[in-house]
Amino acid sequence: MTSFNTLAKLSFSSKLFLSFTALALVLLSILFLLIIPKMEKEQYEHEIKQVEQTIALNTQQLNLAVKYIRNDGKKNYKIIRLNIEAKLRNLSLKLKKSSFLQQESLLKKFSKELSCQVALIDNSNKQSYHLNNMLNNDGYIQYKNSNHKVNTWKNYIKKHEKNFCPSITSHIVYSMEFDENSNLLLSCNSDLFYDHENNEEKKIKKYVQKSFSYTNHLHKGNTFLMWLNIKDATNNPLYNKKDKPTNNKYCISKLSDVKSINTGTLSANDILRASNGEPIIHILNDKKALTWVRSINNNPVRRLIFLTTVYEEDLYKAIDKAFWKLFPAALMSFVFAILIGYLLFRKFSKSLDTLVNTSKQVQSGNLKFRSNIKGEDSIGQLGQTFDLMLDSMETNIKLLDLKVEERTQELKKSLDEKNTLLKEIHHRVKNNLAFTISLIKLQKRKVSDKNTKEVLTDIQERVYIMELVHRKLYESKDLNKIPFKKYINELIYDIKNAYYIEHLDIKLNIDDIFLDIEHALPCGLIINECLTNSLKYAFEEKSSHNFFEITFKKQDLQYVLEIADNGKGLPKDFDIYKSKSLGLRLIVSISQKQLLGNISYKNSGGLKYIISFES
Repeated sequence: MTSFNTLAKLSFSSKLFLSFTALALVLLSILFLLIIPKMEKEQYEHEIKQVEQTIALNTQQLNLAVKYIRNDGKKNYKIIRLNIEAKLRNLSLKLKKSSFLQQESLLKKFSKELSCQVALIDNSNKQSYHLNNMLNNDGYIQYKNSNHKVNTWKNYIKKHEKNFCPSITSHIVYSMEFDENSNLLLSCNSDLFYDHENNEEKKIKKYVQKSFSYTNHLHKGNTFLMWLNIKDATNNPLYNKKDKPTNNKYCISKLSDVKSINTGTLSANDILRASNGEPIIHILNDKKALTWVRSINNNPVRRLIFLTTVYEEDLYKAIDKAFWKLFPAALMSFVFAILIGYLLFRKFSKSLDTLVNTSKQVQSGNLKFRSNIKGEDSIGQLGQTFDLMLDSMETNIKLLDLKVEERTQELKKSLDEKNTLLKEIHHRVKNNLAFTISLIKLQKRKVSDKNTKEVLTDIQERVYIMELVHRKLYESKDLNKIPFKKYINELIYDIKNAYYIEHLDIKLNIDDIFLDIEHALPCGLIINECLTNSLKYAFEEKSSHNFFEITFKKQDLQYVLEIADNGKGLPKDFDIYKSKSLGLRLIVSISQKQLLGNISYKNSGGLKYIISFES
């Protein structure tokens, strides 16, 4: 609540600035809570799609490369053989023109050039003529042990090692007639032979290996091509650090640029099930990874499979980079929006603050304060209108003050005249009552009847009290503001002295209240009548325990006058409203007709009157 009150007291400019800040924070929150998570999801899907597109491209390239190597390689093989045959014919011509030592040098040079073994063979024993150019490979050995025809090509297959790699390794042998007693023999390893002058196939391998690295900027995983033994597939992890490069489970293709595979927790069955489908989520090097599997062929025994593995954290790194690229821009936009909004509304808010300050100054009583706002816009017109309104209000207040002053003087003069007249009236009433008392005293001297004298004495006392009440009111300075406590104290004091009251304890419990004459006079008369009745009828004997108590208080919007004594009280079933006693009739009449109030009484342990009237 305190912070709310503090906020409410801020200037409009401050509130406007805080509002723009809050709005910017809300927008920034929406950006980070709603938009950025969506962007991250879209970015993640984009990264996945980009990897899959690259995999699709690599798969297509691999299909084309395999097709080329299988089909077009045969055509290249024929071209290579024709080229070598032509070179051997040229060599044969040179050898025939050369000495023995020159022949040996030419054969070595030609062998090195072709990466094959070339020698002159004696037909009788199939041995080389030149001791420094002996044939020793498997092709020569199988040629020696077979009936090889002249001017023909022959492939001698090598013995296979125990592994799953598809082997086409062999020794290619070609024999050409040199003369009647000897032949020119060429023996080549098939791998070296196919590489010989086969630059296009080398380019294809390099291009495929290079394409595998296209996803390196996206991840740090693995990309490779391998042959998988379907018959040996299990649910156990395919890769084991103890596996030899040549084994019966898988074989890495020469098109791959890796020496070993690392498929983590993936099994051969996992790989086969995921072929051409969604990526497999698994653990690789204690990290979460995704692996895509694509089949290059559908061989039921030896399946050629292309695998791409991506670490999930690498995908999120790319997303985080995008986030941190966006964050500074969002933060700058946030600050820029606050500044632009504040600058755009600065003049507007400043003018409103000036108007608010002006209204506060006027409220505090400074009617001469003005906003002095100028301009043709709505705020400027409002400021000018506000200042004109203040000018008009100040003028009207001055005129009103003059009229109020004039009227006040008139009322004061009238009130003074009224007070003078009232005092004069009370003075005349007091004098007339005093004259009446003197007449009653003279009349009492002439009357000899005892009852008549008692009646005259009673009248004399009542008139005297009335004269006393009027005299005390006449002594008040302001008849509309009579200090009731002081008035009653003085009245009781004079009554006690007049009647020589000594045996009655009079208690006064009166609040400091001011009454006008219309209420003070009736209350004084009621108190006098009650006191007179108590003195005459309440107490059977004089005692220091006798008391008479007057209480006067204001309760809510009413005055309450309580008058009590501890005398014998009224007779049982006595009704004050039907009493013929002059004193009681006066008490009831004054309470109801002059004070317009209510009167009640309690007749227990004495008599108590309760009179209430509106203030």
